[in-house]
Amino acid sequence: MNEQYLVASTNHHKDGRPPITNRLIKALSTHGMTYKTFGCNLILLLNRESETSLQLLILKVLYLLFGNPSTAEYFYTNDLHVLIDVILRNLIDLPHDSTAANALRHTYLRVLNPILTNSQISKPPHYKRDDILRLLHLLVTSGNHFAPVDETTQRLVVRCTSVPWLQPPAARDTPGSSGNDSATSPIDHVANGQKELARRALGMTVQDGSESSTSVLEIASHTEKPGVQTPSITHPEQTS
Repeated sequence: MNEQYLVASTNHHKDGRPPITNRLIKALSTHGMTYKTFGCNLILLLNRESETSLQLLILKVLYLLFGNPSTAEYFYTNDLHVLIDVILRNLIDLPHDSTAANALRHTYLRVLNPILTNSQISKPPHYKRDDILRLLHLLVTSGNHFAPVDETTQRLVVRCTSVPWLQPPAARDTPGSSGNDSATSPIDHVANGQKELARRALGMTVQDGSESSTSVLEIASHTEKPGVQTPSITHPEQTS
């Protein structure tokens, strides 16, 4: 259902038509406490899923939930910790020499950023701060692969590492430093009107949302044919 809203909203965005409301996100915004099992099942499915198309469907829902301030803390804290573990594991398991893996890696990183910024993990005690930083460092260094890191991965990693609570104490204590100045590159920067249009189109109607329309539309555009298995370092036989 969420995917159908995404397809319709991106078509409206391209045609300049008025945005539509994503009723799935709206329902969770207003009645999230009634539908807690839905969130638990999303994490369970993402943990077990080896098919790329289904992972992308789940990640799109997560992206909207964490990007919308009214649903950013929808998940129980323990479930959120499990989700962080799953994302870290899946990111490190994606090979760097696969084009198919790149789109999925970018989607995971785009989902990770609003989790780090908007969910309760942004409040002390910060869950697995060192592990998150270590993984992000690995994604942009040449120590674990031979091909150069693509520019999108670098930009998305910089955005994640620019989250204030991931900054070294000295950087966080610098007067006038918000930790977010470098979180959005010039490539990703759009006017406030465009950002609001994208958020409204995807059911994200709160004014202080932080994601740009570029990221929203990139997330919506990532698709894969059903049945294609996710490339894996630990299980190379799954690579299609």
